[in-house]
Amino acid sequence: MAIKIDLGLRKYALQDADGSELGTISFNPSDPGLLPRFEDAKNVILGVTEKAGSMDSVAAIAELDRQVKQALDSAFGRPVSAVVFQGVSSLAICPDGTLVVEHVLEELLPVIEDAMRQAGKATGERVAKHSGKYLAAPAAGLAPGQA
Repeated sequence: MAIKIDLGLRKYALQDADGSELGTISFNPSDPGLLPRFEDAKNVILGVTEKAGSMDSVAAIAELDRQVKQALDSAFGRPVSAVVFQGVSSLAICPDGTLVVEHVLEELLPVIEDAMRQAGKATGERVAKHSGKYLAAPAAGLAPGQA
């Protein structure tokens, strides 16, 4: 017998710039812990990318790439970097001169922020639905003499 638990996970198909399917990642975009973890990862990634320009050894650059991917995996609470980067270094340079990891952050952050807004709205509506009668009549639900 399987126990099914809804964790709010949503699947997102990732595509490259040409529209080719890269794979799918899943996460709960309205997880209140996701945004702080994502911001922490972003700070780690920004620190790493600042160091990347001054690295002169292949081993050092590989280590920075590992740190970026680990930070992203940690933010999502699951290994997403293999799908996101497809074996490409997170520090690879795109034709526009930006790093691959910058494109990743630019695409993921709006999805997370939008989901957080939607979750906040849905939660507010649910709370209003269940608490509205008590707000309209503060004595509702109280025993006689408790008002």
